[in-house]
Amino acid sequence: MSIARSTRRRRILPATVAGIAVTALALAGCAGRESADDTAEPVAEACSPGITDTEVKIGNSIPLSGPAAAYGAIGQTLKAYFDDINADGGLEFADGTTREVTVTVIDDGYDPAKTAANVRTLVEQDEVFALAGVLGTGAAISVAPYVEEQGVPNLFVGTGSDAILGLHAEDPWTTGFMPQYGFEVQALAEYLIENHPDSTAAILYQNDDFGESIRAGFEAAFEGSGIEIVAAESYELASASVDSQVTTLAASDADIFLDWAVGAFATQSLKKKLELGWDATTVINAPAADATFFLKPAGEGAADGVVSIAYTKDITDPSLAGDAGFDAWTEFAAAHPDEVNALSAPAAAGYQTAQLLEAALTRMEGCTREALLDAATSFDGLELDLAPVPVSTSPDYPYVFSEIGVQVFNGSNWDLTEGTYTVD
Repeated sequence: MSIARSTRRRRILPATVAGIAVTALALAGCAGRESADDTAEPVAEACSPGITDTEVKIGNSIPLSGPAAAYGAIGQTLKAYFDDINADGGLEFADGTTREVTVTVIDDGYDPAKTAANVRTLVEQDEVFALAGVLGTGAAISVAPYVEEQGVPNLFVGTGSDAILGLHAEDPWTTGFMPQYGFEVQALAEYLIENHPDSTAAILYQNDDFGESIRAGFEAAFEGSGIEIVAAESYELASASVDSQVTTLAASDADIFLDWAVGAFATQSLKKKLELGWDATTVINAPAADATFFLKPAGEGAADGVVSIAYTKDITDPSLAGDAGFDAWTEFAAAHPDEVNALSAPAAAGYQTAQLLEAALTRMEGCTREALLDAATSFDGLELDLAPVPVSTSPDYPYVFSEIGVQVFNGSNWDLTEGTYTVD
């Protein structure tokens, strides 16, 4: 994978691959079958499980408890979004049928084993048509063989793991909501090489596939650049704190802190760095770039100057008032004060996931899971309320976002730097 940097935002070009096989299958089903008697009525299409003339069932497994519980807002917002649609009479599909969209959300505590069990329950007992907004790299990997075997779309998973692309040839049923992590790492590495040349770096990462891939990605991106990783510490998801790891990394006196902790661990790491007086430019991962829940709780000044990628509008920036998409988001959040926090990045991700799913459902040709997958991987310039640029997807690249920017936290909200980075 390579990336191109532009000095201005530009529209993502639509994919040239149209998913011909999947489309053909869906259209063949929609056309129906005639008996040997040409005058006979066409046989109705055989729909996939989880969809009827009145309802479509969607499943979501998400942490509602544990250290990553803040991300539970993704599932809660997804459900609230479609509850609103149902209250207004339902969603009209491409076949002209109006259906209610029933979303079932189950807690997995950010444990991939629980996610796998939840997904089996959702598919085999609740008989969902598709999964949407499931969170985490481990979760996506743990259920990938099962959803491929069952032919169940696992759409807009809360990860950008490179493993999704690696599995894609065998498992086209899983798509990632977040920018590909390899793309994220390359964009941030390029930014650091340009703005902090000849620096030393220290990295904090999860002791799992997600963390290991990030560490390897930065090492490869920095090779020959003049930036060197001089210290690395991993942590377990079951840990109570990352204080000791941050203390060890600070002792390296590195110029750059690559902070790939998530959830409450991200807040702990920023707080500890401030306490230690470690004067390093901090770079955080996209899942931790929530000013309300992760950055500001670390204490005044703890997150000042933090660098991250940008692929959605900054919902903490009041100057966006008057932007149609931002206003639609704040109006939605105000209507759901118990479920949705207007300043929550996970909630905003849930809102975008819901809009992506709505678009795929309304565009799919027929009532099969294959048709839904085809629709979700063939958006052409789709506009989302909170996306700064239109979204185009392709069957060949299983991620929603292929264009990102870099942003710097000013203590209150995010400031975009000049230019964007695009997957070639």
